[in-house]
Amino acid sequence: MKFAIWSPTNPRAGVSPVELYQQQIEEIETAEALGFDNIWLYEHHVSPSGPMPSPNLMIAAAARGTNRIRLGAMVNILPYRNPILVAEEAAMLDVLTNGRLDMGIGRGLKPIEFDTFCVSQAESREMFLESLEIIRRIWRDESFVHEGKYFKVNKQSPLCPSLVQTPHPPLLISAQSEDSLRFAAQNDFPFAQIDALIEECERDQKTYRAIQTASGYAPTNRLIITREIYVAETDEQARREAYPYLLQYWQIWQRYTQLTQEGKMPDDYDVWRKRAPLLHAMDFDELIERGLMIVGSPETVVRQIRMHRERLDLFALAAVFKFGGMPQSMLLESMRRFSELVMPRLKNQAGGVK
Repeated sequence: MKFAIWSPTNPRAGVSPVELYQQQIEEIETAEALGFDNIWLYEHHVSPSGPMPSPNLMIAAAARGTNRIRLGAMVNILPYRNPILVAEEAAMLDVLTNGRLDMGIGRGLKPIEFDTFCVSQAESREMFLESLEIIRRIWRDESFVHEGKYFKVNKQSPLCPSLVQTPHPPLLISAQSEDSLRFAAQNDFPFAQIDALIEECERDQKTYRAIQTASGYAPTNRLIITREIYVAETDEQARREAYPYLLQYWQIWQRYTQLTQEGKMPDDYDVWRKRAPLLHAMDFDELIERGLMIVGSPETVVRQIRMHRERLDLFALAAVFKFGGMPQSMLLESMRRFSELVMPRLKNQAGGVK
């Protein structure tokens, strides 16, 4: 199991945008020093609560101050952009990171973003699939012509710069719906589930494994889960310190619940339409009890993660250490405790495919 970080870009009171981005770069450099394997950034547009319109720019900025940790977006939202630009940017990032790029891809979630780009959210799956086909051909084929429903391409020369990783950077996909899960399994892509209950993950990994093996791939762990994590000296201290910031961060599910109630989430986003009200209705204690938030002493955090590993075939645990307006000092101290007091004990536990 890889130890990854999923790093949101939450504004902090009294912190300017310049300082906020500098702090996120500090988080990335600290993650490398502490031994984390990967760090992934999200992409959001016209979003005061998550000002990260270009995770790729942050990856480029962080590349100079790191040399080991893998960097990526979770995810690049394909329907918003021309696939030629996405493919070329990825190639350039693969060079800038010297082959440390993870290529997370997805079709987007927030209705306001689709409205801003004047893109139909109901057609996002078709756009995603066509865009990905083009991206892979741009990486692979010296020249080709594509006349599709959404995109047209007339590529007449080799990719420049060429990729460091061959045949291309690892592709990771956000897969919550049955269709996305099937697509990920048919292509043997690692798939991320965002704030999914452990029983949902168990069900989906079983489906994935059946399709994965039926598609001719070895039964390899591919599930990535996100978990909000805060580590302090004691359970009581961790809950007391994390509570106000987790409460602020978790309001995201209130917003998605409201969008669902207003009928703004298309039919094929049904998983999100069901998950958002469920998560929003849970109180702090239930979120911890059901393992969605892992908050406590090092011993408690180790015990919770071991429970996840016993039930799930994990490719990676993507820890969210930063939530709400949590100060930078709290974030870095929680990361340090996790690295020094949690990770070594989990690395000593043998994993494997179930």
